[in-house]
Amino acid sequence: MRKRITTFLLLVCMSFMYSQQEYSILKISPELLENADAVVRKMHTKLVVEDIDKVVVYTTRIVTVFNENGEYFIDAYQHYDEGDGIEKQQAIIVDAMGNEVEKFRKKDFSDVSAFGSGTLFADNRVSYLDYNARNYPYTVIYTSEFENEDTVFLDQWFPLEGYNVSIEESIFELENPDAHALRFQENNFDKVSIEDHSVENHFLYKLQNVKARKHEDFEPSLRRTTPSLLFSLEKFELKGVAGETRNWKHFGKWMYDNLVAEHDHLPESTIKKIEELTSSASSIEEKARLIYQYVQENTRYISVQYGIGGWEPETAMNVDRLGYGDCKGLTNYTKALLKSQGVESYYTVIYGGNSKRHINPDFTIMQGNHVILNIPTEHGIDLWLECTSQTTPFNYMGDFTDDRYALRVTEEGGEIIRTRKYEVSDNVQAIECDIQLDENGNFDAEFIRISEGIPYGDRYGLKRETEDDLKKYYRNEWGRLQNLHFENIAFEDDRVAIQFQEKLKFSGSRLASPAGERLLVPLNFIQQGNIMKKTSQERTMPFVFERGKTYKDHFSFKIPQGYKIEALPGSDEIASEFGEFSISISASEENKSIEVERVLIIHEGEWPSEQFQNFTQFIDKVNTLNNLKAVIAKSEKS
Repeated sequence: MRKRITTFLLLVCMSFMYSQQEYSILKISPELLENADAVVRKMHTKLVVEDIDKVVVYTTRIVTVFNENGEYFIDAYQHYDEGDGIEKQQAIIVDAMGNEVEKFRKKDFSDVSAFGSGTLFADNRVSYLDYNARNYPYTVIYTSEFENEDTVFLDQWFPLEGYNVSIEESIFELENPDAHALRFQENNFDKVSIEDHSVENHFLYKLQNVKARKHEDFEPSLRRTTPSLLFSLEKFELKGVAGETRNWKHFGKWMYDNLVAEHDHLPESTIKKIEELTSSASSIEEKARLIYQYVQENTRYISVQYGIGGWEPETAMNVDRLGYGDCKGLTNYTKALLKSQGVESYYTVIYGGNSKRHINPDFTIMQGNHVILNIPTEHGIDLWLECTSQTTPFNYMGDFTDDRYALRVTEEGGEIIRTRKYEVSDNVQAIECDIQLDENGNFDAEFIRISEGIPYGDRYGLKRETEDDLKKYYRNEWGRLQNLHFENIAFEDDRVAIQFQEKLKFSGSRLASPAGERLLVPLNFIQQGNIMKKTSQERTMPFVFERGKTYKDHFSFKIPQGYKIEALPGSDEIASEFGEFSISISASEENKSIEVERVLIIHEGEWPSEQFQNFTQFIDKVNTLNNLKAVIAKSEKS
C-alpha cells in the first residue's frame, strides 16, 4: 500500500505542478498546428501491477481543441464495472492563453450505462466529461486514477490516435514491482521514433512531436500502419475467474470451460420440436439450414451483457424461454439446437466490421467484439452463421465478418481459423437495361440489376425501405440522370442462391444532347461501383482494396423513329495490376439499337504509395472509355 501511495503522490505532482500558461496555444510548435483539429499536448498512461487481480491505472491527458471535430479527441472518460473503482477523476478547462475557465471534479462527471437503450442487465458504465465549449480553442487537462480488477482487460498503447490530430507527447508506463509474468508485442515501431526508457520491471515508452496527417483515399486502417504496444499478464482474472494467456489453445480452453460449457441445455419440448423439424434432413447443411431458419423466426436480437464481465453467453434454456439474446446468447442457442440433432458446431469470437480486422494470431489477449457460429461439414467446407440477424441468409457472411482471423472455441482449446473469403468472381453486380430514346433526348428505361457475394449485402436491405425513400435513394445514386420518374420498383430476394434482383421502370429527360439534326448519346447510362479518380499530390500511405469486385453491364439504347445511327466509338479494353476494363459497342440494324457491353474488374490487393499514380492513370483510362458517345441523326426525308 505504501508503494501505491508513493506512486500516486508522484503522479499528482507530475500532473498538477504546472503553470497554466504552459498550455497556451502559443506554446504549440507551428508544424503541429498544420491539418490539426486538436493537439494532444500530453497523454501519460501509467499502470501499476499490484497483483494478477489488481492493476491501478493513472491517466494524465491534456488536449487542445481547435474546433468541433477536435472534440472527438478529448477522451476524458473512464469505463468501469462492478468491482472496479474510480478513485480520482478531475478535469480543468483552460482558454487559448492557458487561463482556467472551469473545473470539474468526479461528482461533476456524467455517469451512464456504457451500452445503449437496447441493452439489458449491463453492469458496465462510463463516467465522462460532458463539456459544451463556449469558445475555441480551449484545452482540457484530465487526470484519473482507476482500480481494475478484471486484469484480462488492460490499456494498450496506440500513440497515434487518428487523423487531423497532432501529438506533442505520448507516454506509456508500466510498473511491475512483484515481477509478474508479462507478455509484450511491439508493432510498427520502425515507422516513428519511439524512445524506450525501460529497465527491469519498469517499462516506459515515449513518442514526441508527431504532425497531424490527413486521411488518404483507400489507405489501410490506422491500426495496421501505426505503432502500438500490446501487453498482457500471463495470469489474469475476470470477475474472480483466473486464466492464462500463454497461447490461444490455453486461452480458448479457459473460455470454453468458464464461459461456454454447460450452457447448452434445452427443454425437452424444444428438442422434440427440432427433431420433427429436421426429420427429413439428410445432411449437416440441411439440418443447419432448417435450424437457422427456426432461430430467425423465433428469436430476436437484444444486447444482454450477462455474467463474467459481459463475456459469458446467456444459457440456451433462458434464450429459449425469453425469445431474445445478444450475439453470444443467440450463437450459443443455435449451437445447442444443432447439438441436440447431432451436429457439432463451434462458438467463434471475431471482430465484426466492414473493414477487415483480425484476431491477432500471434498475441494472446482478450480480443473480438462479436460472436458467430462455425459448422464443419462432411464435405470439408465450413458453414458460417450470423445468429443475430432475422434477415441474413443462411451461410452468408458479407463484409461484416468475411476473410479474417477468428478464435474458434472448442472443448480442447482455442484455434485461430480464417473465415470465408469472397473472391472477385463471387462479388458480382450485373445490369441489364433497355433504354428507349425519343427525338428530344428523353428516355424510358427497363432496368434489372443482380447482386451476388459482397454486393448482395449492400443491396438486400432495400426491400425494407419505403417507396419514397427508395425514390430518393435511386435519384441520389443516379444523380446525373435528370427528372427521374419511377413507374415501378420491385425486388426479388433469392435467399438460397443469395442473389438480390432490382427491377425498375423509370423515365427521365435530356439524356441525349441535341446538336442540330443529331443527338449525342452517352453510352455510360449508369455508373457502377465507387472507384473514381483519386488524386493526392503528397501520397504517403499504401493503398488497399480489401475485396475484389466485378461489374457487368449491358445497355441497349433503342433509337427514336426516324433516326439512324451515324457514328459509333470503337470497342476497347485495358488491363493493369489493379483491374481490367472492357467495352464492346455495336449497332443492331434489325432492332435499331446501340448495344453496349461493359465489364469492370477491380482486383483485391495492397500497393505502395509510389504506385498510386499508376492506379489513377488506370482509372483515367476507364473514365475516358466510360465517357464515350454515339451519334444518331435524323433520316433523310423520303
